[in-house]
Amino acid sequence: MRFLSSMLLLFLLFLITALPVYAAESQTPSGIPFSELETRIDALMDEHIGTAVPGAAVVVVYEGKIIFSRGYGWADIGDRIPVDPAKTVFEWGSINKTFVWVAVMQLAEQGLLDLDADVCIYLPDTFRFDKPFTLRDLLNHSAGFADLLLGLFVDEQTLTRFGTLEETLLDLQPPQIFTPGTVSAYSNWGSALAAFIVERVDGRDYTVFERESILIPANMRNTMNQPDWFGNSSFLANKTSGYISDGEGGFRDGGWAHVPLYPAGAINGTAEDLAAFIIALTPPMGEPGPLFTHADTLGTLFAPSSLDHTNYPGTRHGFLSYPGILPAFGHSGGTVAFRTDFVLVPETRFGYVLLTNAVGGMEPMLSVHELLLGSPQTAVPVAGDGLPDVEALAGWYISARRYHGNFLEFVSYAGLASSQMVRVSALDENKIRLSSGGLGSAVYVQTEPYVFDILDASDGPLFAARLPQLRFRVEEGVPRILLGDGGDFTALPKGRTMPFLIASLTIVLVSVVYFLVTPIGLLIMFFVRRKKIIVRTRFDYLSAGFLFSGAALVLNNLLLFMLFGMNPFRTATEVAPFIWMNYVLTGITVLFFAATVGFWRTSGEARGKRKALFIATAVFAAVFIVILFDWNFYVPV
Repeated sequence: MRFLSSMLLLFLLFLITALPVYAAESQTPSGIPFSELETRIDALMDEHIGTAVPGAAVVVVYEGKIIFSRGYGWADIGDRIPVDPAKTVFEWGSINKTFVWVAVMQLAEQGLLDLDADVCIYLPDTFRFDKPFTLRDLLNHSAGFADLLLGLFVDEQTLTRFGTLEETLLDLQPPQIFTPGTVSAYSNWGSALAAFIVERVDGRDYTVFERESILIPANMRNTMNQPDWFGNSSFLANKTSGYISDGEGGFRDGGWAHVPLYPAGAINGTAEDLAAFIIALTPPMGEPGPLFTHADTLGTLFAPSSLDHTNYPGTRHGFLSYPGILPAFGHSGGTVAFRTDFVLVPETRFGYVLLTNAVGGMEPMLSVHELLLGSPQTAVPVAGDGLPDVEALAGWYISARRYHGNFLEFVSYAGLASSQMVRVSALDENKIRLSSGGLGSAVYVQTEPYVFDILDASDGPLFAARLPQLRFRVEEGVPRILLGDGGDFTALPKGRTMPFLIASLTIVLVSVVYFLVTPIGLLIMFFVRRKKIIVRTRFDYLSAGFLFSGAALVLNNLLLFMLFGMNPFRTATEVAPFIWMNYVLTGITVLFFAATVGFWRTSGEARGKRKALFIATAVFAAVFIVILFDWNFYVPV
């Protein structure tokens, strides 16, 4: 017995002494020991603070506890206020959407919402849709809506002009451009609509529901949504300034964002509060945590929400998938002057938060992602046998998240070298190159039918971090890139082919140059020759009026784009005068044209250079007006 007791005592002592060793060897999904976290994260953030962003907060969570929390740089550059992850308030942007989806799943758990029912049963008759869709479609960003820009972010004064959430949704409703359930196209409007459904079914204002059913149970005491923080001086006293790069290595004030569709992106809070949200979503295995009644609901939350996620990938019930060694989920966010990210790994109850106070926060986001989650690819992918020829996939694609039905459609297509459009090139029967202006390119190899794994991302590291795999679907000979998470790409639609886009841009540029340079040249000639006796006819005056009215039409649309260049987040009220002025100036231009032609036919005065100038003006005016019409510059917003 003494021998057995001694052995048992030694065994217990061994366990006691071994436990700290085990804890010290706990590591991130990427394999970094927790004992090295501080050194590794500090070194990484030192590379970005002061260059990409002026300030940031990083918090790491493991097994229900914060194991790392640190602020970097400045919350206010001018006053030299440092970032504090426990006190400094950031704009979280679209991270707010995850609270909407948790709210939807809470009511679904209670049997108050059916994810597969037509949403109209939960909405008042004021809402009308061309094509029916479900809450599941909203979760997957696949209800078919075009993107929204006008009225997305506004200043404080403009915000007061918006009404209730219902009224704002009706005012800003975008068109449906896809069949619901077929294309995953990220939608701020659709997310806010889901929040309104929560409000209608529960009976409480959405903000009240969010606070009482999510924030308080998750112990998030320093987080508020817009209706609560708007005008709350004590809360906003700890809010960091937002910044934008000044292009000279420094930063300028970017202001704070106010979001009329506030459930989609207006929540503000600290990094440690967002870490508390991760803790609430990663309870011990088999437990539901504080946000749900049943553990099964929490498990469902991170399962694919599309009923056919292979052919029509969506989200994980609103949460986005993050590439890594282990399955990871979360959401990023961005406002006018903030960039944020949070990720959790349910399998190991690990997670992290990164909040930055500048739009350049994408660079540290990718770095932290790689540091903590690692790369999911461990072996070089090999092409499969008997696979479809990739030549059918070659061509240009445009993001399904695009503007449609008004002049902003031109913005979606005009950036031929932007990330809004990508090009797929066939390298051989099983390899493709995906190229995107500004983001570089990457080579993928086909491992299964229409499934491609990344092979070489040396020219585009972003692809390795965010797109390790591509999946295509071909329907009636038309391919589509299936990324899910609201990020699908479609082939260029009919009437928007690459030759047409190039022709449209060329016409616009040449017309702009003609109508800006020619009137200036005529004015210079007029002042140079003003002392000479030159006989000017009525044709000359009418022709000049035609030229200057065309120039005014071009200038009106240039000013419209300059308005967006200074601040892309405008309201329909700010844009409407330019659209209506297009009608007025087009009418004046047509009247001058008709009068000039009429006088030409009766007088016969148009000869030589005068005739050539008038014909040139007529051609450029005609093609410019056709382009404006085709790109919806006459459509009221």
